[in-house]
Amino acid sequence: MSAPSILNQDATVPMTLSLGSEAPSLAVEVLPYGFTIHKILVNDGDKTHDIVIGPNDPEDHRTHREFMNTVVGRYSNRVPVGTIELEKDGIKSQLTLEPTESTQVSLHGGPDGFDRRVFEVIDPVKNPESYSLFSLREKQAINKLTSSAVFKLTSPAGDQGFPGTLYVEILTGLEAGSGPTFENGIRHLGSLVLIYRAKIILGDSEEKVVTPVNLTQHWGFNLDASIPNGQSPTPDIKAHLLTIKSNNTLELQPNGLATGNLLPTTASPYEHAAKPIGKFFPPQGYDEYYLFERPITSVPPSRVPLSDLKELDTINQLLEHGEAQKDKAPVTLYSQRSGILLTFETNQPGVQFYTGNGLHGQVSKKILHGGSGKTDPEDGYQTGAGAFLEFHEPLAAWLHPYKTYGDTLLTSDELYNNYTRLNIFTQKSGN
Repeated sequence: MSAPSILNQDATVPMTLSLGSEAPSLAVEVLPYGFTIHKILVNDGDKTHDIVIGPNDPEDHRTHREFMNTVVGRYSNRVPVGTIELEKDGIKSQLTLEPTESTQVSLHGGPDGFDRRVFEVIDPVKNPESYSLFSLREKQAINKLTSSAVFKLTSPAGDQGFPGTLYVEILTGLEAGSGPTFENGIRHLGSLVLIYRAKIILGDSEEKVVTPVNLTQHWGFNLDASIPNGQSPTPDIKAHLLTIKSNNTLELQPNGLATGNLLPTTASPYEHAAKPIGKFFPPQGYDEYYLFERPITSVPPSRVPLSDLKELDTINQLLEHGEAQKDKAPVTLYSQRSGILLTFETNQPGVQFYTGNGLHGQVSKKILHGGSGKTDPEDGYQTGAGAFLEFHEPLAAWLHPYKTYGDTLLTSDELYNNYTRLNIFTQKSGN
């Protein structure tokens, strides 16, 4: 089932993408406000789990800017405040960033980032002429998705200090799983596909532009949150088993800005190989960027010439990977308690892993997670309630030697091409 054509839907009324009503199944609720993934509902045949934390009332995303499952843009993570000269392929622009997190740091796109914008929503099957950053082959492949929608946004030149008018399209879709039977105790329920595309729009007499673009989904997972535990707090994620195939994290200054150096993960708390998150848990929690160990050339690039758009076939390539890719995924998250396993495929060179260190009850807890659904510091989510896995390029990469992993700069001759596929499995745990 494809999404209705809802060009004027209320920004905080969820739209639902679903694999169907029969259990086991999978459904996702998405808000046009901030392209927010409000719920990911996993029905394993016995129980319905909502595997992302966040406010119960969608309207709370307007009143509390906590980046709870929203898109982040134009730029993920932390970059230095001030005016910066940019150059790529002989194209020059100027970037001027405002402080947000501190006087030295601009966080997640500035004071009024994409998480606070209302996206236009269209049905990509019924209205293929209404979006333009996907090839004809890709538009035809969207029919293979059980349910889908495209979210569009235009960010004007100078928005939050970023040069160039940036036009963005985000495809979100659900793919059905591998079948109704368990194999080796594991069943693939389905997959959520996210493809982020963007290009710079030039006026008739406007010169070419270069601008930083680094989009991500700031989603926080808790695979046990919907299981009653007889306590008021939501179960934390410290027993979840996390794998990140990474040899290095980025070294950070005390203010969170990158130094340009890499730190090895081997034999440190930052080595995650099916390790419980709570084992060797740092006192301050986790908030680190991990570079994947794979060669950057092993996945499709994040930037391609605009002239190559008509040749792109990302959707078919993603759908062809299927369950066979689960052992090759750079990141996996598993709960022995719920029996839910998540694997992530992406063309991004790394992931920011964050354990919700800034959560102190200010975000209302969902009723399905045992909360009241109301804003109450005693009832809301606390530090460690979620594992945030944000796939994007290294922060402020154009300033540092590891820009070979992606310099995060986009010229007006290029198309931004970023994808993440979330595969959801359930396992008979016997609990």
